[in-house]
Amino acid sequence: MPGFATVRATSCRYVFLLLLGVLGVLAASLSNDAGAAQRSLRFERLSVDDGLSQHSVMNILQDRQGFIWFGTQAGLHRFDGYRMTVYRNDTNDPGSIPDNFVSASYEDPQGQLWFGTKGGLARHDPATGRFQRHTLADEGRSVLRSVVAIVPGPDGALWLATTDGVVRFDPATGRHRSYVHDPEDRASLRDDRVNALAFDNAGALWVGTAAGLDRMDPGGGRFAHFALAPLADARRNTVLALSMGPRDTLWVGTASGLEAWRLDEGEPQRRRMGAAEGLGDVHIKTLYHDSGAQLWVGTETDGLKWLDPSSGRFISYRNAAQDPHSLSDNQVPAVLVDRTGTLWVGTYFGGINRTDLASGGFARYGDTEGIGRARVRAIAGDGAGRLWVGTVSDGLMLLDPVTRQASRVRGALLGDRVTALASARGRLWIGTPTGLLWRMPDGRMGRVALGPGPNASHVQAIRAGRDGTLWVTTRDGLSALAPGAETTRSWRNDPLDPTSLGDNYGRALLEDRHGILWIGTESGLERFDRATDTFTRFRNDPADPGTLRHSRVNYLHESRSGELWVGTAGGLHRMMRDGERTWFRFYPFDHAREGSSVGAILEDDDGTLWVSTTAGITRVDPVGGQTKSYTAKDGLIDGSYFVGSAWRGVNGQLHFGGINGMTSFQPAEVRDNPFPPAVAITDLLVLNKSRSIPDLPTRREITLSYRDTVFTVEFAALHYADPDGNRYAYRLEGFDQGWVDTNASRRFATYTNLDPGRYVFRVRASNKDGLWSQDAATLAITITPPYWKTWWFRTLGAAVALALSYLAYRLRVHALVEQKGLLAREVHARTAELLLQKEAAERDKREVERQKESVERAHRNIALLSDMGRVLTANLDNEAIMSTLYQHVVALMDAPVFAVALWHPERETLELPYAMVVGRRMAPRELRFDPARHLLSRCVAEGREYLLVDVQAELQVELPAWLAQAGDPLDAVAVSESAVQAPRSLLCVPVTVGERVLGAVTVQSRQPGAYGQVHLDMLGTLAAYVGVAMDNAEAYHRLKETQAQLAAQEKLASLGSLVAGVAHELNTPIGNSLLMASTLQERTSAVAARFAQATLKRSDLEDYMAASKEASELIVRSLHNAAELVSSFRQVSVDQASAQRRRFDLAQAVHEIVATLMNTVRLAEHRLLLDVPAGIVMDGFPGPLGQVLINFVNNAMLHAFDGPGGTMTIGAAPHDGRVTITFRDDGHGIEAAHLGRIFDPFFTTRMGQGGTGLGLNIVYNIVTSLLGGTIRVESTPGAGTLFVLDLPLRAPDAPEQG
Repeated sequence: MPGFATVRATSCRYVFLLLLGVLGVLAASLSNDAGAAQRSLRFERLSVDDGLSQHSVMNILQDRQGFIWFGTQAGLHRFDGYRMTVYRNDTNDPGSIPDNFVSASYEDPQGQLWFGTKGGLARHDPATGRFQRHTLADEGRSVLRSVVAIVPGPDGALWLATTDGVVRFDPATGRHRSYVHDPEDRASLRDDRVNALAFDNAGALWVGTAAGLDRMDPGGGRFAHFALAPLADARRNTVLALSMGPRDTLWVGTASGLEAWRLDEGEPQRRRMGAAEGLGDVHIKTLYHDSGAQLWVGTETDGLKWLDPSSGRFISYRNAAQDPHSLSDNQVPAVLVDRTGTLWVGTYFGGINRTDLASGGFARYGDTEGIGRARVRAIAGDGAGRLWVGTVSDGLMLLDPVTRQASRVRGALLGDRVTALASARGRLWIGTPTGLLWRMPDGRMGRVALGPGPNASHVQAIRAGRDGTLWVTTRDGLSALAPGAETTRSWRNDPLDPTSLGDNYGRALLEDRHGILWIGTESGLERFDRATDTFTRFRNDPADPGTLRHSRVNYLHESRSGELWVGTAGGLHRMMRDGERTWFRFYPFDHAREGSSVGAILEDDDGTLWVSTTAGITRVDPVGGQTKSYTAKDGLIDGSYFVGSAWRGVNGQLHFGGINGMTSFQPAEVRDNPFPPAVAITDLLVLNKSRSIPDLPTRREITLSYRDTVFTVEFAALHYADPDGNRYAYRLEGFDQGWVDTNASRRFATYTNLDPGRYVFRVRASNKDGLWSQDAATLAITITPPYWKTWWFRTLGAAVALALSYLAYRLRVHALVEQKGLLAREVHARTAELLLQKEAAERDKREVERQKESVERAHRNIALLSDMGRVLTANLDNEAIMSTLYQHVVALMDAPVFAVALWHPERETLELPYAMVVGRRMAPRELRFDPARHLLSRCVAEGREYLLVDVQAELQVELPAWLAQAGDPLDAVAVSESAVQAPRSLLCVPVTVGERVLGAVTVQSRQPGAYGQVHLDMLGTLAAYVGVAMDNAEAYHRLKETQAQLAAQEKLASLGSLVAGVAHELNTPIGNSLLMASTLQERTSAVAARFAQATLKRSDLEDYMAASKEASELIVRSLHNAAELVSSFRQVSVDQASAQRRRFDLAQAVHEIVATLMNTVRLAEHRLLLDVPAGIVMDGFPGPLGQVLINFVNNAMLHAFDGPGGTMTIGAAPHDGRVTITFRDDGHGIEAAHLGRIFDPFFTTRMGQGGTGLGLNIVYNIVTSLLGGTIRVESTPGAGTLFVLDLPLRAPDAPEQG
């Protein structure tokens, strides 16, 4: 069969680097270094029973989505880990694959899949699932070309190895050029039977043919010929495979061996792989370098080879007839290592093989070589790195783990069955069913008598004691062989003695570091006290959870920390001691309630326990209790492990014996697969019938009808280490409340009778080791409603119902009119005059009511706009100002389109930072400032308001030049790039502060005549507020920057906060006053105009007087508030230069201060008590101190009490040249959330109720600066507040004021 070229898997950089690292670890673990066992590979097989159409797999490819493609002799297959999708040739379908014999595959950088067949080249279209054929026919040549290899060229072309020469194919044009043998041209291709292609690092093309190796240099069409052997040696000259490896090495596989050609030094330097490299003259089928540059070789009859980079030798993996997890066939034409670390091997007669290279780390001894598939009952080291292996039916063996070779030890006393092994006293002690044997290093052997009867001779376990005593347990008791003794002493069960051995059937032995001997028996654990010659028993008690889960004790282990671990038929336990009480902690494996039967326990260098069971090997963390179980799928032997069959080598390697051989490993090399799986949605079934959507894995959304009442989504994790071990979590957003967990047996989600609407299905997956994918596969599912639930049907129904109702109404009215017509005509003439008079009176009344309503609406609008102005000017952030303005505008008028434009004269642009279209925020944009082109620019340039009730017509007047040029009014007024329709009416007003124009505000509607003068006035007023607010915000941000630069020494003395507070607090009353004054001015001008025209009415004057009074009161109130704030601001900075310094008696000064407050306190019905002893003389500033106490009292009366009856106390006590002054109230206290901010400027919980937030800030500044002291506050909600001042008796000198 022809070989095939290397298939390169497309992967992202991260996966490539991670896979590179994993393959590096694989190289280390597979390498055959001294003292370490060669790692064996456990293959899982895929055959025709798993969906393959034929067992000869010629090539393997993984696409960028993660699917695996197999080319066979009977079709192309796509595999998702669970299901095969087969593509076959259909002679009646030109969109099918051209031939079922698929011999090559390749995925190009664009993700297109190319397949070489015996019918030519084919490209797969994932959207349709069909193939585009390319026959590669040349004029004048009738040969049908079979494509056997595809490699990409440096120029993006595909180079094809065919049965009729080399073909260069251009994917962009579909054209090709052929290179064939010309007998008249020595520089033509040597032979048309081309088997393999490869490009070297210099861009030269190497061609493997049936007659040798050719090279074509870049840019030329001439071939240089290389013979691998004399022409008579046809097999060696038949080049079947090529692969470019690292270090400019071209690997050449022939029908008679493998060669490595170095191309970096002129002429190729050739090296033939022989028996020294573990290869020989084998027939090479394929060569493959994985992403870690590891070389894999598929052969014709010798299985799979891997080149160990550490030793330079090839490691072989072959078929073993009795091992179902060996390679299924020794003829290997295809190899691939996918992005999850799975090795795929295609064979000629055995289908597909796969194994996980990225996890595991276990070596199996259970193949044809070495110990074969012997049942390993006991293991012991010989001190020289080799292992003594006792088997059930093959006797005693000596195994070399390095070479994996074993030799059977013969002896007259030895039988076929060994039950226990131990090395002690320079001998190997061998337990058998017939007695205890020993063997000397020189091969001499002997027997030690144990007791009468067959059970007494059946050795179960052997342990050497610390004092040299050899302990042996049998099926008839416990025996001890003392040093130098030839006979043993035995202990057996005495039913009448509770201190005797509890059970004669022994299973395990251990002497701990204290010299205590522990014996595991069929009915429990025994503790033997050699001093008293008594046994203590530990049994299972179903009523006591602190006892052993099972009484059969299989193994005992003492950890390096001195803990006793007990392996029973019911699981793993650790002995615990609480004083005099001894109990056992149970360690479940993998959250299982019932424990597995433990065979043996070993401890690694990290203190981790490794426990063999009937199900595999489990890793146990003794500290946290976490466990991880490994099975045959992770590389262990098949079947169970024997009780007591375990050994820890001197190099830390662990060995466990079982019924099908032995498992060996270095614990540090055992690892989990580090690759999270990619997830794909593989099928959609409606009413249990597949929709067969070829590109479903790449689809992002799909639409279903309301008739599709039941649908199922199938999915797969494209991680092939152990597909059955993958887990899934899915969720249908809009239906499922949370993630639904499932396993590989239920890779689908079914939904029934969903309401019409849009749903999003998401699914994630984990690999067999529990590593979850970060990204979920997503499919948006839209379920369309039935026609009777659509909006248009309901609208039509409502319209029909209204039409019928109207028709009935009209018919009824017509009948009534006909009945009353005669009477109406008779009465009409006599009542006409009266009706005319009544209509005139009603018109007058409506006019009066309209005028009254206009006045009332004006009053309401003034108050409403005043409130809006306060809200707007209270904001110091442009985003908040614009958002608040939008909310108010929407509340006042129809505003489907709203935008704020800011003018940047330095850039000659208009910025639209805030634009809303039908409730949706548009992306900010900038317009070139062009008053002749855009209405917003003209509004800013002229500072003029615009009211357009018919945009199309009025823009002809406002922007005639631009419209004559562009013709589309949309460009002149659009605020969003996505706008498709011009508004019918709009408002546009400038945003100004004084004489400065900051920008403009526009409101637009698709209804003609949507706005009037009142809307323009309101928007203009709001724009004036916005100008003040934005000016405040700009000033605030400038002041914040100044504040950050000045950074005051103390916590709250920062100039930036004070100035920002001044701007914030003063601008609201001043802004309100400015608005009212401007409104009053406008109203005065209007009244004056009417007066001048002699049209002034009494009602107009009354309205004017009422509005003037309301505006005047608001102006006076706002200015009064501003004056009070200015007065408070004067006290924020402590004027130390003006304070008078003198000596004073504290008690007298406090009494004088309190005297000025008592009248206020009494009027508020509170009490103010003093507890200041006389004689405390201070040298300082009594005036500022008085200000502190006055602020305390005022703050308490404002914040502490909800009603009369409060008590305040001022106290003082001297200490060490200082004095502590306290102020206490019994009010409702301060919330904990406010305690840290009460000294901040402008912080108050009574804003607008008399509190300015400056009183305690003034106190803080006076105490910490002028008086040179400290202040703190203590408060509990509901229990009052305490302020504590700690002051020096002599205040520091006041600094000079400059």
